[in-house]
Amino acid sequence: MYKTFSNTRLFVMTYLVLILPTYLADAGAVANDSILYVLSMVGIWGICLIRGTIIGKNWLVLIPSVAFVFDLTPALAAISFVPYLYHLLAILLGAASPSVAVTHTDTYKMR
Repeated sequence: MYKTFSNTRLFVMTYLVLILPTYLADAGAVANDSILYVLSMVGIWGICLIRGTIIGKNWLVLIPSVAFVFDLTPALAAISFVPYLYHLLAILLGAASPSVAVTHTDTYKMR
């Protein structure tokens, strides 16, 4: 799984696919929008957690969490562009950072 999300393109595409249902739920275009929204956010948190570990930025998962808080807090939901910016920031930081995780095979090499 970790090797899969070390590919930047796959991270970005997966994030975009998972974020699409959140915007459809915000627009009211689907039934059971709250369940779909939460499931999409769980997927986003999962890939951000994995990608953050790979690139050495474990805090990457906090960025979509801020977007989640802005979407679900009624007073903050009035500022509708903030979650979009935080999701864009998560994509950019996750994609722009190189992998720093050491594979297990590199650990046991003779030097």
